[in-house]
Amino acid sequence: MRQMALVLALSILGTGNAALAEAWQRLDGPGIASALTGRSLIYEGGETQDFHADGTTLYGDEFGKWRVQGDQYCSTWPPRESWTCYAMEQSGPKLRFIGEVGNATVGTYNDL
Repeated sequence: MRQMALVLALSILGTGNAALAEAWQRLDGPGIASALTGRSLIYEGGETQDFHADGTTLYGDEFGKWRVQGDQYCSTWPPRESWTCYAMEQSGPKLRFIGEVGNATVGTYNDL
């Protein structure tokens, strides 16, 4: 009886752990454009960002520009003129922006 309870408990825990694990999929250039164009994200701190089809982006109350370059998302924010680029991954309604040194920012679709 104890063995049956232990097997059941481990089975439930295993299922729970698998459900908690997020499967991230790397996005290519067309996938990034599709994931962002005309969409809105909300980040952990409550900030929102909109990605317009004309290449403008609104983060909070600041406008910048965005584009897809190769298989990366790139953005620039005035007064800077240089572009910063990120690899991107998706897991369901979540998008992860990954910087050159592996730092990541996660946003969730705000317009679903």
